[in-house]
Amino acid sequence: MLALFVLVPLIAAMLLMAVLKEHGHKKSKYIAAAGSLAAFAIALLASYGSYTYHWFSIASYTFNISILVAPLNFMLLLLVLLIGTVVIIYSWGYMKLPSEQRRFYFQIIAFEISMATFAISGNFITLFIAWEFLSLTSYLLIGFWYQKDSANRAARKALTMIFIGDLALLGSIVLFYNALGTLEFTQIISSVGSGASAGVDAATMLLLVAIFTKSAQVPFHEWLIDAMEGPTPVSAYLHSSTMVKAGVFAAILLFPIFQATNTLGIILLFGLVTALIATLCALKELHIKKVIAYSTIQELSIMFVAIGIGAPLAAIYFFFAQTFYKALLFFSAGNIMEATERDYLNDASGLTSNPLIYYTTLAGVLSLAGFIPFAGFFANEGISNAVSSNMNVYLIMSLISVLTSFYIFRWMFYPSRKPKADIADRYSTQPATMVLPMALLAALALLASAFFFMISDFISYGNYLPFLSGLSLQINIMDSAIFLVLITIGAGLSYMAYVAENIAGGPLLIRIRDMLYTNPLVNLFYRAVYGFTYEVAEAASILDTGISDVFDDVGLLTVYSGNAIKRLSVGSINLYALMVIVGILAMFAAFYLTVIV
Repeated sequence: MLALFVLVPLIAAMLLMAVLKEHGHKKSKYIAAAGSLAAFAIALLASYGSYTYHWFSIASYTFNISILVAPLNFMLLLLVLLIGTVVIIYSWGYMKLPSEQRRFYFQIIAFEISMATFAISGNFITLFIAWEFLSLTSYLLIGFWYQKDSANRAARKALTMIFIGDLALLGSIVLFYNALGTLEFTQIISSVGSGASAGVDAATMLLLVAIFTKSAQVPFHEWLIDAMEGPTPVSAYLHSSTMVKAGVFAAILLFPIFQATNTLGIILLFGLVTALIATLCALKELHIKKVIAYSTIQELSIMFVAIGIGAPLAAIYFFFAQTFYKALLFFSAGNIMEATERDYLNDASGLTSNPLIYYTTLAGVLSLAGFIPFAGFFANEGISNAVSSNMNVYLIMSLISVLTSFYIFRWMFYPSRKPKADIADRYSTQPATMVLPMALLAALALLASAFFFMISDFISYGNYLPFLSGLSLQINIMDSAIFLVLITIGAGLSYMAYVAENIAGGPLLIRIRDMLYTNPLVNLFYRAVYGFTYEVAEAASILDTGISDVFDDVGLLTVYSGNAIKRLSVGSINLYALMVIVGILAMFAAFYLTVIV
């Protein structure tokens, strides 16, 4: 019943916006916020449990819609509904064009419904339905400004990449059902506990492809950068608690499957490679939103590193903590771009003109970099403890920490420069709905630190997911000290490079940044794959044309011979009698030639 109670307010809000005509743009934002807030309030009253509803049967095969409300699912559901409400309220000030508001809020609510359904999916059928609706609604939101060619291209690129994962997920579902005879998560986890079969191994590999495409891991990560063409509130929602984290969530929920099939090493490898690439790209990137987008890819990769190293609880806390400061940073990016009317860091200034925006942005930056007492520190501490047993991984993660601190402080130092008078005025007159949500998220980024000490008991309550029981997170004083020193060094280097001006913009720094930027290489890889695929398709087309021509010729021969024979069947008795006589004469002639002669 939880799904019904939670989704009804959202569906009602969406339908109301669909039928609104007169003054719809004025009412839709309030309806969207009310529906999202009502769903969040209802979800708070939910009780844990699993629910199964019969959908349909084919012969002996039965397919069900399953809902799972375990602490892990409950956490994601609350994050989706809470951040959805905050994003909608922020959009009140951001979405200024009346003609676009009804469509925007309709799509946001549709996206929220899809993600809420995904959060409480109890089997692969429910997950796949939600997964597909996430693909559709994200396509609509990324390409929201459809008048721009760049937005259309970004939406198509995202859908194309995700569609690869969708096909892989479908194949995975078929293989799981064929191997285990069930699609229920709890039953699959129990079945693979005693050992995996070849079918399960293949299904797991396809599932990994789906997860990597959804959560933007190499080589499927570039769609997430192009997705910045969507409105900033969409970026905040997409990157903080919804679709891009769906793959990570699925990997955590199905962790025992990857453990049983020995694929955790693959997850670790892809996580490390993607984290490095995203970090290096963020060092070069100057687009205000794309820097934060690369940081999202990096953080998703860090979650995969924790999963791959065998520490799902560390990934869960990082998943939780990242939600608040990532939405906060995107809101800040939206405010900077609105006030300066510029999209790039080197054109931005005046952030200090509005103290509330400045200090909340600082809270987000400190949290992402990992400074105490913000949740980002505890999230990184959990990861640091998880990887400390593997020195190679630990050193890579330490390097990423320094570079992350460097580029995120650079992201703040640029817009903090002294502004022109008109820019300062625009900062000071930002709508309250674009500023107060930032204050709320900054507070949550601080308060979420307390959850670090409670997450173990929370996530294992009721033993709904037994593999999460008995896990805990701890703080190691030495690791914490080393981490704080590293990120302080990163912040100091960033200050030297972009504030002290002694090496800012120097040829060496520019050359290093150019060498680190991998975006052109990734797109070159895409073009190479496209060229190879195109040539294969061309060869297949030529082969197909040749084969079809042969079949066409055989068909034409059959038609012509049939028409010739058909002309003999005209219904004339005289013709038939003549044919009988000719036949008899032919028989006698054959007899004479073979016997008598």
